[in-house]
Amino acid sequence: KQANDCFEKARRYADPAQAEAIAHLIRYYQTGEYAEWVAFGTAWVQNDATVDFDNGFIEVYRDARGAKGSSQSFVTITDKPVTTAMKKLAENAAYFERKAPWEDKYKLTSFKLPVVKAVETLIETGDFSVTTIGDNLPNENEIHEKYGSKNFLFTGSSRALDQATGKTAAAEFAAGPAEVERNAKYGTEAEDLMTALHEVIGHGSGKMSERVSGGAQPFLKEYFSTLEEGRADLMALWNAWDPKLKELGLISNQEEVAKAMYDNAAAVALLQLRRIPRGDTVEEDHERDRQLIAHYIADKVPGSIEQFTRDGKTYVRVADYQKMRQGVGMLLAELMRIKAEGDYDAIKALVDKYGVHFDPALRDQILARYKKLKLPTYFAGINAHLTASLGKNGEVEKVEIHYWDNPAAQYLDYGAMYDKGLEDSLAAH
Repeated sequence: KQANDCFEKARRYADPAQAEAIAHLIRYYQTGEYAEWVAFGTAWVQNDATVDFDNGFIEVYRDARGAKGSSQSFVTITDKPVTTAMKKLAENAAYFERKAPWEDKYKLTSFKLPVVKAVETLIETGDFSVTTIGDNLPNENEIHEKYGSKNFLFTGSSRALDQATGKTAAAEFAAGPAEVERNAKYGTEAEDLMTALHEVIGHGSGKMSERVSGGAQPFLKEYFSTLEEGRADLMALWNAWDPKLKELGLISNQEEVAKAMYDNAAAVALLQLRRIPRGDTVEEDHERDRQLIAHYIADKVPGSIEQFTRDGKTYVRVADYQKMRQGVGMLLAELMRIKAEGDYDAIKALVDKYGVHFDPALRDQILARYKKLKLPTYFAGINAHLTASLGKNGEVEKVEIHYWDNPAAQYLDYGAMYDKGLEDSLAAH
């Protein structure tokens, strides 16, 4: 009810297409009818408003069954100059599809261009973290196969995280001076390009077999999200070397940016262990996909990725970038086949072998090294706080923006929307 009250107000300021999407979302929350959720997604994905949003029980990563979504919401403003550059990727989706390393029968031949937008974030709440730097929606296959998808690149989050963490982690965990120097010069560009290729080219690629035409998720079950995130990551890694990126003006020094991207993809299986302080298994889908990629390639293509010890510390390096790309192509082709055919046994075997288990002693070493850097493992975001001044007729005359200086005040402010008794606590902040 609280959300619907806000959506009713927002409809008055929305353009007609966005107002239609909001109306369907309101009815969905009132009725719980899945058809209204699909109608919302269909209207939403075709609308490219400058002030955009999403809201709902969207991502299923926290459910081991991959079925139950958790509530999330964001509101964004389009960064038009960066968006113009990203649209070049979307306009060349057919080219990248033709160059994909999987069988022709799994390649799309007709395209509904995705909506692509680089955005500054006004607010993100619920199960939507400041560490989310890219998002491709909607998840419903019945919508995006017919109407395309909408891709958000959260440039503000990328910039904030990059400035907050600096280069100390790269210096500690890089395999050698060349990687440190490359990361300093091209690491941010490589991460941004990886996100763009992942969201714009990765998720929207590939064609299902007739058996799986309704979507692969019912067939691949709890492994679907790991596969899909891995497939999108691999599409980014595969295309990092393609000369089309240089032709489109989307990459500076292609050799070095691509190498920086591969350095990150190889080392992340080691670095992400800092997020798993207990046990010996990886549970989160993105983390599983990254583990799968690095370990599969190291195993299947000897001389591509190497793990070694120096002065009692463990490192990972790319021994041969083109051999690693060979492994990228091998795994990408197999993941596309698995998705297109709904081959549950194959994805289960791959993920269980390469994406789940790790050595707890190695994790303990990574945790100890990371702790010395005095960097947080997790981040919370402080959102913009907007205050509208209204005229006599209720129209918005101006909007002022400020930021709470600590997260507790922000959460008390949100809580006060539902419990007025929290307003006194907020005043104390």
